Amino acid sequence: MNDHLRTLTARRQSWFGLKLPVKTALAQPAFHPLLRTIAPRIRGLKIGRLPAPIELTEVRGRAGGRAGGADFVLVEPFRCEIAKEFYWGKGRRTEPEDAFALDLMVTLSADADVFLDIGAYTGVFTMAVLAANENVRAHLFEIIPAVVAGAEKNIDRNGFNTRVTVHPTGVGSPETWMKVPIGDGGSALPSFYSSDMHFDSDAEVRFTSLDALLPEVLAEVPDRDTQSQPGEGLPDGSGRGETPRVTVKIDVEGGENDVLAHGREFLSTFRPDILCEVLFDRAKPRELMSHLGEHGYHYYLVGEDRLYARTVIRPDAHLRDWLFTLKSPDQMRASGYPVD
Repeated sequence: MNDHLRTLTARRQSWFGLKLPVKTALAQPAFHPLLRTIAPRIRGLKIGRLPAPIELTEVRGRAGGRAGGADFVLVEPFRCEIAKEFYWGKGRRTEPEDAFALDLMVTLSADADVFLDIGAYTGVFTMAVLAANENVRAHLFEIIPAVVAGAEKNIDRNGFNTRVTVHPTGVGSPETWMKVPIGDGGSALPSFYSSDMHFDSDAEVRFTSLDALLPEVLAEVPDRDTQSQPGEGLPDGSGRGETPRVTVKIDVEGGENDVLAHGREFLSTFRPDILCEVLFDRAKPRELMSHLGEHGYHYYLVGEDRLYARTVIRPDAHLRDWLFTLKSPDQMRASGYPVD
């Protein structure tokens, strides 16, 4: 198999080597003020893809919607594709559906005990969720070494070191290994690598299963003042405390079926709300529904400012994110979520 970085697709994505020098030029103090003035006036231009100033070291973001939300910081916006969006969006993601998805995850996690960020990139969802909920703990998963380092910088900058466990591993088919690039070249930290790509690299990452995380997540049993009711408590029947409330975000570039296929016990134990990217050209919706349907999940396409209830998963060419939850449309509306 060919190294993905040598394929025509990858070379096109780098503008055949021109992307980094062009981006660097536009980020210089001599040119960027003009770009900042002109770009927002160009109709149809996705300004979130443009570079941030090369001298800018961090940006502040906010997310949370009706949960109230909180501020957080993302570092190195010249290198981080998400941080530069917050620069151009003045503290918000630039595409409305992306901003709404982040708000949605923060709101769903307002009373969560554990948040899993699978395919975290530099951790924007983790930063937003932890900033808004001071009691939640997070497990962050990312496979590219340079991106893991970027996530760790964000964790340190926001003071979340004691609340986040960083896993430089993939989640999917257990005990498989993948060669990955270090990720410190190119015009930005890479955000689109997946487990079905091949790389000629000395770096390797291990994949674990969602079910293998069960003991670690159960260890996060909250210390509550209230006692568990009969029939509640841990799956071992001990009644010790309560089962943690868990929320999950999955963004693995088409690998979500591998994540869920090896997570049946995890799903039946925690029944988490799941925000999942489902790509139009890579998803396998029939298989995805088979993994979720046995647990009674409902499907919602995440729009620009609302959720669209669906009886089947049909990937959308424009909207990538889906919410999978046990809550029916009526229950979601009663909880204050906008649902069509």
